[in-house]
Amino acid sequence: MKLYLPILLLCWVSINSASFCDTNGSWKQVWKDDFNSLDTSSWTVQTGQSGGLAREALLTADNVYIENGNLVLRSQKQRINNFNWTTGAVISQNKKYWKYGRFCISAKLPGGGSPGQGKGIWPAHWMMPNDESCWPDHGEIDIMEMINGDGNVHGTYHWNDQYPKNPCRYAGAQIGSETKADSNWATAYHEYAAEWGPDYITFLYDSKPYLTITPKSNPTPLLPPSPMYMLLNTAVGGPWPGPPGSETVFPTYHYIDYVAVAQYS
Repeated sequence: MKLYLPILLLCWVSINSASFCDTNGSWKQVWKDDFNSLDTSSWTVQTGQSGGLAREALLTADNVYIENGNLVLRSQKQRINNFNWTTGAVISQNKKYWKYGRFCISAKLPGGGSPGQGKGIWPAHWMMPNDESCWPDHGEIDIMEMINGDGNVHGTYHWNDQYPKNPCRYAGAQIGSETKADSNWATAYHEYAAEWGPDYITFLYDSKPYLTITPKSNPTPLLPPSPMYMLLNTAVGGPWPGPPGSETVFPTYHYIDYVAVAQYS
């Protein structure tokens, strides 16, 4: 039987390892994308209207491209149809998905600059169940979110607190926390990660944990029962950050250096 131990108990510290998802002891890196090309066997570029991925923007394929070993997700002020902005997103649904592991994304986030220049910009790295469940019955792991270029890294878990009695219902059941990013979060790569085991989820920034969720947490979470896939996006506007303002700088760029996954064996 595989034994997963929360990293807070293991006191795991990255000293020589470049990534929390590098092979380390019983943790073995099982997949990594360095984005030397856009691997369509791993990722699907999203287009059209999508509330969770784009909010008030339109997803277009030209906003997703490879540049200097980075996956680039561009957001623009661009009028198309009834949308004032366009943006980019990729997902690994039905292509790459895992049950339990460490999930790491190294990125330079969009929305940096002077106060106000990131208003309405909402980058996210997250995970959803790779099954036919109704949201949020099998949970949602938000590895990283940042809004309005404020430098606060948010990690959150959402679930349906009345499942399975009342499926397809979300009444705000969530546990989350935040940590302050380094001042160079928009110009230097930092790693945003989560470790997910049978009875815990831990969120990390540059290999440093800032939140662990267990069955003893309050409220008591229903942890994901199914494998999950990844979503990488920059939303524009929406209820949390609000719409862009007159000082918001476009285009803005979300640079992703790599995505890696490790599992315990």
